[in-house]
Amino acid sequence: MLRSSLNRIPGRLAFNAISLYSKAGTTIDTDLVYSLEPIGVAGLGKIDNRDKEAYDEITLTPDGRMTTALAAVLWPYSNPILGAGIFTDTDVPAVVHGNDSSMDTHAAAALVQMPPMIFHPIKTLVGQLKLLCLRGHTSGSVSPWSTANSLRTFANSGGTFLDATFAAAGPVTQDYQLTWGSVTGWSSLDFYDGLTFEPKVEYVDDNVAAQGLFNKRIKSLGGRLRGIPIGLTRTMIDAQLQIQGTGAGRGTSGAAKANAVSVAGADGKIYLAFALGQLVKSKIQNGVEQLREGEVAWEALPSVASGVRGAYWTNPIA
Repeated sequence: MLRSSLNRIPGRLAFNAISLYSKAGTTIDTDLVYSLEPIGVAGLGKIDNRDKEAYDEITLTPDGRMTTALAAVLWPYSNPILGAGIFTDTDVPAVVHGNDSSMDTHAAAALVQMPPMIFHPIKTLVGQLKLLCLRGHTSGSVSPWSTANSLRTFANSGGTFLDATFAAAGPVTQDYQLTWGSVTGWSSLDFYDGLTFEPKVEYVDDNVAAQGLFNKRIKSLGGRLRGIPIGLTRTMIDAQLQIQGTGAGRGTSGAAKANAVSVAGADGKIYLAFALGQLVKSKIQNGVEQLREGEVAWEALPSVASGVRGAYWTNPIA
């Protein structure tokens, strides 16, 4: 046994013109999704497996840098065309560069899980993301399984771990405040343990007989921003939920109760904005260790004007 046989190799992900290291204590994980179809015969039982699906998923918690260019790649589906596929006829490869010059190239990748945003003064801004990696194109069509390197290529040379754009000040950590429209008492709010934004996308799969998973199409989109506010009373929260009293009623419009939401950093930039944010959660906790006014949450709703739906959220970073 050779000591050199044990490989511990940090990596850098290059995807769609951006470059990401993984946050300390995390890894860039590439998991093969490999599924089989069992073949059985009455009286004999299972006698074989047939290959059914094979593709890769790459998960990564980024190093915490944030720019408008990074935001455009990490949260690309904030204003989607419903039914559109996340893969196109032009392959976007994902490449993992090891610090030993290794290079793992995935032929065609798309962001399938947008990362949460974590607004906290000592936590980096970007949570875990996931890429889906399918087979690439050869001669104008998607490569069959039988094509060499149709899914991925492993090389022991050619990788470039160095990212010359990285600087120690790059990862963003700062205080953030939230403003909800012009509602009295709901501007420049601080939060007990910061804020977390969680985008959510649902897909419809294209499964083709000869290929298996061929594409994913956007079915629906949403997002929630949550945190424990400081300075809001349970009465103030109840009044803005509008679930009792004048104007309340089953079937009441959420958009009619919503207001614009913005999350601003101490650097003066807006990192997240909802055209309409509806207050959708309230929690009251009576105890010695808990704050009585617990977590609240806003759901992102798009504006609709003249039949045109706007973005569910934006990341201006400006």
